[in-house]
Amino acid sequence: MALSNQGSYAFKLSDIVEEPERMLPPIQGYEKMPLVSLEEAVKPLIDIVPEVERMVFTVMPNCQNSSDGLSTDESASIMIYSLDWNPHETSFYMILNKILRGGNRDLLRPWFLYLKLVLTALSKIPSKRLVLHRGVKKDFSASYHQGEIIVWWGFSSCTSSIHVLKNDEFLGESGTRTLFSIDCHSGKDIQQYSMYKTENEILLLPARQFKVISSLNVGNGLHIIHIEEIDPVSPLLAPPSASIAFTSPKSSLWISSIKPQNSEHDQNAKLEQIIYKCQSGRINLKGERLNDQGMAIVVRQGIIGKQCIKLDLMNNEVTPGSVAILIDALRNNTCLEELNITSSSISDSDIRLLASVANSSILKRIDLEDNDISDEGARYLADMLETNTKLLRLSLIKNHISSRGVNMLANALTSSNTNLEVLNLSANADVDDESIASVVNMMEHNRSLKKLDLRHCDLSDDGKAKLRTAAKSKKGFELWL
Repeated sequence: MALSNQGSYAFKLSDIVEEPERMLPPIQGYEKMPLVSLEEAVKPLIDIVPEVERMVFTVMPNCQNSSDGLSTDESASIMIYSLDWNPHETSFYMILNKILRGGNRDLLRPWFLYLKLVLTALSKIPSKRLVLHRGVKKDFSASYHQGEIIVWWGFSSCTSSIHVLKNDEFLGESGTRTLFSIDCHSGKDIQQYSMYKTENEILLLPARQFKVISSLNVGNGLHIIHIEEIDPVSPLLAPPSASIAFTSPKSSLWISSIKPQNSEHDQNAKLEQIIYKCQSGRINLKGERLNDQGMAIVVRQGIIGKQCIKLDLMNNEVTPGSVAILIDALRNNTCLEELNITSSSISDSDIRLLASVANSSILKRIDLEDNDISDEGARYLADMLETNTKLLRLSLIKNHISSRGVNMLANALTSSNTNLEVLNLSANADVDDESIASVVNMMEHNRSLKKLDLRHCDLSDDGKAKLRTAAKSKKGFELWL
């Protein structure tokens, strides 16, 4: 009975586990009902939702007419959805979504008056084209395969901030997890209508259809699934009135009123202008503070649209979602030859993704200076180098690679790789004389490498002397110590 919001937001972001993973009948019939007050709309639900009248009594005093033109009852219809109740399973949204995700549409009939009210209210809130996130502590990779079409039948609560999900109460940073990166065009920002104003909640309507763009295992128990919202051939959700459509972006009131938040809108508009003005095939986005939506713009307009050859993303705090978006583009890349993601908080998990697609791309140069790459990341790169035939330059300056990581890279260049010409490992302070033997062996057997930089490492004078001796036997070879 007591009102509570502890853990409710986390549950909403992860309740994807309740989705049926099958096609259901469309949601329709409610649109023929009249618009009534919230008090009238919930009367058929009194025997279905415990204490629903108390819920109405709770939310109504908190609602005012909004800037989007919603009436008090329309605002309250959204707020009652956001409301968490004790016990948790008696919350309004829990019971509604269970019915929406079930196959028996007759059970929806008592909800028709409410659906008419809340969907009319949501139709008045501007839609947003965003990259959103949901997360769940479960491996969903077996249920979401690249190219498949899926439907989420319930209302879907999402966040535009990847950092929210890093909290242990949500997704956390360890254990089995799935992060959904959602490229949507119909997100509804309900923060001002929520019972909990601190929650940056973006709501997707029921019966949204998506295409699975990719499903990636990034290690440490984390899977990232990238999905894109698409319109169904025939509507799965009837619009609340004949004047409101939920589908085609060309004619939909749902889509036509897209108004991103000003800061995001200004930043993304600036990003689009930079890419638009690029004529040389080289796009410089240093320090542009790319979010996930920004990375989607870079991929769509820069890599695909402009067919850019060189992309500079230096000094961008990338997220797992934005990395996944970039990696998707590199998977079948036929134009991008140089990628600079220096000083961008690139982790070992990000390197695993990058290494997994490097061989299918045409990348010739990768700059990864000043990131968070350790020996684990070096191992992924070494495995990639064993079969890569295109990469010519690799820079790993100022990371957290030790002699162990250098040994793995050197062994890959000794036994397999015959193409890499420049390897920069300078300013990795944990590289010491334990790497000397493998580096000397590499210089003696590798025929492609022309320059090796090991400046500002922890090498002894004796170790440096051994390297210089080996380098002298290689004509035209540059060794920087």
